[in-house]
Amino acid sequence: MDKKYEKQIRELSSIWHSMIMVSDYKNAESRFSRIQGLSTTEIGVLRIIFEKEDVIIRDIVEVLNIPKSTLTSMINRLEKRNLIKRTISSRDKRSYRLVLTEDGILAQKEHVELEEKVYNKIMGCLDTWEEREELLKLMRKIVRNFTGENSIK
Repeated sequence: MDKKYEKQIRELSSIWHSMIMVSDYKNAESRFSRIQGLSTTEIGVLRIIFEKEDVIIRDIVEVLNIPKSTLTSMINRLEKRNLIKRTISSRDKRSYRLVLTEDGILAQKEHVELEEKVYNKIMGCLDTWEEREELLKLMRKIVRNFTGENSIK
């Protein structure tokens, strides 16, 4: 890695952390009691359950690429907070189907609202539609290269 590239990496790190700090994410998060204290991965679990019908533990393990034991601990915590419940899956009687409780649905809605507030603040910093499109174009490129997927438009 050459010196110029290393400098760009350090600058990206600095900008990234500054952006997180000035986005006021933690303060915004504190206004949403149902998601307060949840990890990013736990919020991801809620989102997957919200978006997918008859989701089982194996589905989430595959999407998040985490050990089943880690996911089981998270599910236990989410269940204790009354955000999800386990029922027997209709497609695989040996597995638990995960569903959001009423509180879980409200928590997912809070999370979407929080994201919209933060992303609105980020996009609002750019002056034109073209600047916002350029940001999205570059972010799509990053995701494509991370995942090796070329289907993101």
